[in-house]
Amino acid sequence: MRSIFPIYKLTLRSIFRERVALSMLALLALVLLLLPAGLETDGTIQGALRMHIRYSLGFSSFLIAAMTLWVSCASIAGDLSSKRLQMLLTKSVHRAEIWWGKWLAVVTLVSGLMFVCGGVTYLRIQQMVQTAALSPEEKTELASQYITARRPVDADYIDLSEEANAMADAQIEAGAVPENFPRENLVAQMEHYLRVSHNAASAGQIIPYDFQLPNPLVLGSTFQISYEYDGASMGNSTAPGAWHIDLPGKEGVQVFETEENPYGTKVIEVTVDEALAGATALTLRFENRSEESGRVFFKTDQGVRLFFGGGSFFLNLFRALLLLCGMLGLLAAIGVSAGSVFSLPVACYVSAVVLLMQSFSGTVEEVVAGGVPAIEHEENQLSHSIKVFQYKVFQGVLVVLKPLEIESPLGRVSKGVLVSPSETFSVFFLRFAPVVLLISGVGVFLFSRREIGAAA
Repeated sequence: MRSIFPIYKLTLRSIFRERVALSMLALLALVLLLLPAGLETDGTIQGALRMHIRYSLGFSSFLIAAMTLWVSCASIAGDLSSKRLQMLLTKSVHRAEIWWGKWLAVVTLVSGLMFVCGGVTYLRIQQMVQTAALSPEEKTELASQYITARRPVDADYIDLSEEANAMADAQIEAGAVPENFPRENLVAQMEHYLRVSHNAASAGQIIPYDFQLPNPLVLGSTFQISYEYDGASMGNSTAPGAWHIDLPGKEGVQVFETEENPYGTKVIEVTVDEALAGATALTLRFENRSEESGRVFFKTDQGVRLFFGGGSFFLNLFRALLLLCGMLGLLAAIGVSAGSVFSLPVACYVSAVVLLMQSFSGTVEEVVAGGVPAIEHEENQLSHSIKVFQYKVFQGVLVVLKPLEIESPLGRVSKGVLVSPSETFSVFFLRFAPVVLLISGVGVFLFSRREIGAAA
């Protein structure tokens, strides 16, 4: 493996010689400086902060991903087409050393660009906070909800499968379901209906949310109740209500009355008093105090959460950038392996297809979640077999894309939600690293059997 480092240096030198990195750096500078000027925010510093992280830094990440795709594919395929690699292969250099040297050079370059963009974004946010005319209350809100790293705690999951199955069976027995409609789809629809109903409160109704706390509550410390509305009945511009904090065996330990528009995310700051101190579990109950027939809805997915202090904004952004660099490393591995097998245009196409599939992984997951397609009325066996085959292909695609599916790091940073060190470590070493090793093994194997002398 003594040849990896020389190949690494030569690859970086080649990339800079072709001015790819310098051109991308200039383009990223334009994006980071000019894009915010062309976007309109909601007029708040919170909106401007989210814009810088999610749009400016997010678009920069997309450009770096596109650069990763091109440079990684060209690292081997480009050298083969220009005949530069043939001279190296006449020496006693294993092709695995070539693969790893190329990959390390690409990852070093794109990770460096990623952290440069992150550093510019961080400095810009600090400048915005220091120059903005904010009241002490606004500064406290900004520091506690946005420029921070809050550790989320989600409500206990409620298993509604048994009730959903019973409702599905009742619908089938009543003849309300088409004959060939897949039962799995019907159960999924019933479960979704039940989950929406569980997160909705009519006038006078109470919704409970149970939480298991990671650590006992400490006297004098603070935590946040965060809840996101999903709308309300037509005509309801306000949602009078109250949040009750209950402990096991104690109801109404603390009560917070609210009267607000039922849209967006709201936060209640809670100070732990003597009644709450030492608690390891609690229940939140929302009471709809509307005197009319109004109904409010909360998001079914993480609509009600608790947040505890988790760390600094700087380290949170750093960990988010690390996760993005890990994803770029995966893309670089795909590109180098594709360039080891195909010509440059074909390698770029193959890598781009993988990137697009990852972007639409949510759509693929929805298809797979629908279950194996049922044979329709008057459908021949060949047509049904093709549908089943397509379903199996989508299942395989979902398995391949699974390591790339992580909750948006930049989205969490923009909301002040913690990207934990343990998550960063596990994603890097338990998901990204094994996939890179697998891709490298396939790439080196195919590269070793490629007839280099026939390259055009």
